[in-house]
Amino acid sequence: MGHTAVSALLLKVLLIPMVALWAFHLYQRRFKGAATHKRIATLSLTMVIIAAWVAAWLFARYGINDIYLVAVAALAAAVVFWQRKLMLPYRLRCVQCGKRLSMTRVFSHDSNKCAACEPPDTEGERTR
Repeated sequence: MGHTAVSALLLKVLLIPMVALWAFHLYQRRFKGAATHKRIATLSLTMVIIAAWVAAWLFARYGINDIYLVAVAALAAAVVFWQRKLMLPYRLRCVQCGKRLSMTRVFSHDSNKCAACEPPDTEGERTR
């Protein structure tokens, strides 16, 4: 049997970003059509973390040596890099004028444009 201290720790630690991303995904639903791609991005990132958690669970369950978790981490990083356009659509500056975006716009508006550059009818402000 291998040493599984790292995988046992990952079982606890990975729950935090998993739940945080899921909760953030639910928050993004308030913005309806304005955040469709960014909701898909948070859901995709959550799936990568869930896959890493499942791998850590398997390692701990079957006593697989933790050194092989390096391969799991490399695979997760490769998937995020390969799908970076899907999983990382967040921009800090307006793509049209270069003005710094608010955190709400960075995380909840697919257009990556400031309020001045985005037409009001497609802005997608949350509904009440």
